[in-house]
Amino acid sequence: MIKTTFYVGIDVGQEELVVAVKGSKIRSFKHTVAGIGRMIAWVRQVDEDSMLHFCLESTGVYGYSLAARLTNKFGMTVSIINGAQIAAFARAQLRRTKTDEVDAQVILNFAQTQHPPVWQPETKVIRQLYHLVVTADKLHQTSREWSNRNHCYKYVDDLPPLVKKTHQSLQRTLQRQILRIETEIEKLVLQDPQLNQQVQLLCSIPGVAMKSATRILAYGRRALVERNRKAIVAHAGLAPAQKQSGISIHGKSRIAKQGDRRLRKALFMSALVASHHNPCLKIFYQRLLQKGKPKMLAITAVMRKLLLMIQAILKNKNPFDPNYALDN
Repeated sequence: MIKTTFYVGIDVGQEELVVAVKGSKIRSFKHTVAGIGRMIAWVRQVDEDSMLHFCLESTGVYGYSLAARLTNKFGMTVSIINGAQIAAFARAQLRRTKTDEVDAQVILNFAQTQHPPVWQPETKVIRQLYHLVVTADKLHQTSREWSNRNHCYKYVDDLPPLVKKTHQSLQRTLQRQILRIETEIEKLVLQDPQLNQQVQLLCSIPGVAMKSATRILAYGRRALVERNRKAIVAHAGLAPAQKQSGISIHGKSRIAKQGDRRLRKALFMSALVASHHNPCLKIFYQRLLQKGKPKMLAITAVMRKLLLMIQAILKNKNPFDPNYALDN
């Protein structure tokens, strides 16, 4: 006998879970392991026979923590839904009020009508890689900000010596921490055979180096191998967005940018190198320029081509082959 699916909408907060189910009033539970257990018991009282499917909005660490506990500790089916989808769905329902209770109900309605895909937690090594990469990138960004500020201070004649000394000390500390994190990333890659193989496969592509490979794997995660070509391009925010209506509106096509900008940034840096040194992508890039396409549009096209190349290499587990790429 096939069980029916009973959807549960959850608005996730730091300390509270607001839960909406069909056939009962909205209730709140503490965001703790005990609170999650009581939530599941309550939902079971509402519906004893169906397969429970918990749905929540992507809310960073709070949502991930709940999803991981529901999946790993309680063996539940979970979906994590893009917040932009929930917001658009609420607007389509002409919702004028935004409260935790309303949000939980919107998530429930979305799940009941759209049937979102089941979420699967990442492996431990990918989660560790992700956090290391995020920390390294944030440190790089902070270091650039302090470097720019230090450059400006060169033109300040009456700068207090303590300010200059503090800036120099911070710069040295940031550089030491960046080196430690990057070293830890390399160590993690070497320790895990599967991750090491994936990095080596990506580094076989002219234009992709160790740093770019770890960023692409950390930000792309499961989507790199589980999603189809169209979906992975959208995940990176590289899908074209056209603006056309009737005979009067003919806007320029642009990339939607409704995806992970960090993945897009990693692809951009690799695409810049690949457009000059990758034998396949260089021909593709030059052909676009000869057709009169702007350089940025051509680079964006190279980014899409590179992303699909990365996906194919990871799926097939074969290193880059210029002859195969040229023939396909």
